Amino acid sequence: MTSEVTNVSASVHDDQVICTLFEGHYHIGFAVLLNSILRGGYSGLIYVGHRGELPPWTSQLKQLGPGLFETTNGARLAFELLTPDAHFTNHKPNFMLDLIQRGIATKYLWYFDPDITVRCSWKFLESWAAFGICLISDTTNGNMPPRHPLRCMWVEHALKAGWGEPTTEQTRYFNAGFVGLDVRYASFLERWRDGIAMAVKAGTDVTAFMIGSREDTFFIVDQDMLNLSTMYAREPISAMGPEAMGFVPGGFTMYHSVGIPKPWRKRFVRLALAAKPPSNGDKHFLLCAEGPIQPFTPSELNSMRRAAKVGSMIGRFYIRT
Repeated sequence: MTSEVTNVSASVHDDQVICTLFEGHYHIGFAVLLNSILRGGYSGLIYVGHRGELPPWTSQLKQLGPGLFETTNGARLAFELLTPDAHFTNHKPNFMLDLIQRGIATKYLWYFDPDITVRCSWKFLESWAAFGICLISDTTNGNMPPRHPLRCMWVEHALKAGWGEPTTEQTRYFNAGFVGLDVRYASFLERWRDGIAMAVKAGTDVTAFMIGSREDTFFIVDQDMLNLSTMYAREPISAMGPEAMGFVPGGFTMYHSVGIPKPWRKRFVRLALAAKPPSNGDKHFLLCAEGPIQPFTPSELNSMRRAAKVGSMIGRFYIRT
């Protein structure tokens, strides 16, 4: 089977749906994310929005139809070709809403960035989604008081757009790499979508991930507007701290490999010599790179693991100052 561009032709739906968006080499990160989710016991539907061709590793899977595949444990993987006039990160709420409105996600819906790997059992994540909007605190600006100047700037725009005064004094700034919710709370996604549209109306370029600096009102547009949405939330929010993404020690749910280079592009020895040894997220990525989906050949994966091991040894002696 060739990696052709195609869309799902048959109607697919499930009461549990995981979704993500990727393009280019991020298909490697998604493959490892998928392995980590399957390791945790997930057997529902995974719905993927992508640009370009299907990943080459889809040839390893049983094909059920155009753009629709089955993994070894019976989970289904559906691909849809998308071409939004925005960076994929700013398309998240639109994508999630579309899956709910089309009846693809019928009970719970989760979004994961493709540079995440999941550590916990799926049972835990399913239980969590029953408590409200699932969010995880970021580290940068993680503690953001209600009258933080950025919040005040966002609210100025929201007031002009007719949103009224915020309903919640929010004190945490959340990472937009993961969101889980009951489909009954689709109104939260509508607010998030409208916030991004508000940023566009204010002249913000949403075709790139970040433009300008953190002094700007809309810098990380999807994440900033996710956080504005929590300030107007009437839906319950169930949040965890930055440890839940592995940003600080003590977590057990997932690792989020923010920044560049991504684990699948790291030169572990070279980075270790620059006092940047492999992180716990890198090590978990390499663990999950072996599974039902194999984005690397055995020799490539063994080479990466050897380099990470050497990098970890070097890291004991090279300390960043």
